Amino acid sequence: MENYPAGLAGADIGILANLGDVALDTLSLNDPLVSFLATYKPTRREREARVEQERLRYGFSVDGIYYRRTLPGLVDSTYLVRSVVYRTSDLLVAFRVVREDTDGSLIIAWKRLKRYGTPNLDYLAT
Repeated sequence: MENYPAGLAGADIGILANLGDVALDTLSLNDPLVSFLATYKPTRREREARVEQERLRYGFSVDGIYYRRTLPGLVDSTYLVRSVVYRTSDLLVAFRVVREDTDGSLIIAWKRLKRYGTPNLDYLAT
């Protein structure tokens, strides 16, 4: 199965988690499955953002949920993605892979859980 990236570049941060076969419409900010990404605080320092990117390259677990910057897209699985694009946006989205089309593309249903304030990055801070 092909891994799909969070799709970010530069110092921006993309975090994915596969929650398994969880109904999309039941997820909210109050759900314990969402807690880590809902309360995640993006760094304001470039060096720390680069360290976080490296940590996401290899992945890590928090409370039994595995987080990484790329994950395989599996039918009947629900995912969370926290997308931190400095000076542009910070979003938490849940999506579910509904089916795989004949050309290999994935059909998804999604919903935005939260839009955070626009994050800034201090490129000169150490």
